[in-house]
Amino acid sequence: MSAHTSTNVIEARNLTVEFSGLRVFEHINFDVPRGKISVILGGSGCGKSTLLRTLTGLVEPKEGSVRYDGEEFLGSVGEERRHILRKFGILFQSGGLFASMTLAENVALPLLENTRLSEERISEIVAMKLSSVGLGKFQGYIPAEISGGMKKRAGIARAMALDPEILFFDEPSAGLDPISSASLDKLIRELNSALGTTMIVVTHELQSIDDIADYVIMLDKGARGIIAHGTLAEVKAITHDERVYNFFHRVASA
Repeated sequence: MSAHTSTNVIEARNLTVEFSGLRVFEHINFDVPRGKISVILGGSGCGKSTLLRTLTGLVEPKEGSVRYDGEEFLGSVGEERRHILRKFGILFQSGGLFASMTLAENVALPLLENTRLSEERISEIVAMKLSSVGLGKFQGYIPAEISGGMKKRAGIARAMALDPEILFFDEPSAGLDPISSASLDKLIRELNSALGTTMIVVTHELQSIDDIADYVIMLDKGARGIIAHGTLAEVKAITHDERVYNFFHRVASA
């Protein structure tokens, strides 16, 4: 079986991360299924965003391995690393847009830095990406002129600029009102269905989890690792672990 026909696009093994001697999580193992929406969830301080940043190379683990389509990422360098980096795009919690640039210029940036496409072709791609997230009429706006939800949509358009196989979302609903959050969840689901892009989403919002998750990876601060992993239905059906049950049923700890 070739790497690209494998069921899993990401394989993480024995991942351990610590800061100043304090372990965030240790010896965790999981796979991310291809073409699905996998949600990393758990309570505050459990390491959700740290895990995402580890998977994308922004945090160096103390030990462990992350493979994309069978290729080792964490130890890669030079062109090998750049090849893997081009496989994914990232929507950061704040949106990560450059304040002094228009939405079109923000989306064009990855194309200018990583391709040799003509200005005309880049303009066509930028228009297409912004239209795909409902911002086709806002190319000339700067981030300060649009709402928080629109900033997140523009961030998604930029993350998709190079047609990545994988999209990472760090707390996409953070700071949004319920209606904007629901609209963003709907967009994420629609893009996944239309493009078949593998998506990894960090969130603790139960409604978002219900709306978008195919698979879930549940972390726990006390366990310093994964306490549940599987389809959303499988994990929600767990009753023997009160940490999992309490999370999904909004039960306060004693």
